[in-house]
Amino acid sequence: MSYQLPVWVWPTVLMTVCAIAVWRGRDEERLAAAAELATWALTLVVFRARSDDTQWAVLIIDFSLLAVLLWIALRSRRYWPLFATGFQLLAVVTHLAHALDSTVSGWAYLTAALVFNYLTLLVVGYAAWTAPRYADTDDTPSAAPGATRR
Repeated sequence: MSYQLPVWVWPTVLMTVCAIAVWRGRDEERLAAAAELATWALTLVVFRARSDDTQWAVLIIDFSLLAVLLWIALRSRRYWPLFATGFQLLAVVTHLAHALDSTVSGWAYLTAALVFNYLTLLVVGYAAWTAPRYADTDDTPSAAPGATRR
């Protein structure tokens, strides 16, 4: 019995989330979905399936997605970017943990990265689906970014 997800599951979920982001999402959700799509396309180019070593190129790509999600989180009034950024941070930390500890198996490394990437994508999908509910809210911040409220 194989415990591996079929290879068509991730592209199907990703394309569904991207379609929902284009259809119902606002600029933040569309940017996050486009970044996820670009991350997947670049990962297809650099991923080495036969290696249990740390995927350094994938780490760089995942870190760039983390930077995009962090940028969205720092400028958004909604909470979903915080969750997406947190899950993506866990994916990046998974890469670093595998690099620092050679006893972490390749299966555990790739499974953890996959789980955190699915969670990030599902958060973006949820945000895009619920975006019309927040369409009438004012996006202008009530204070400067980084300002402390009293």
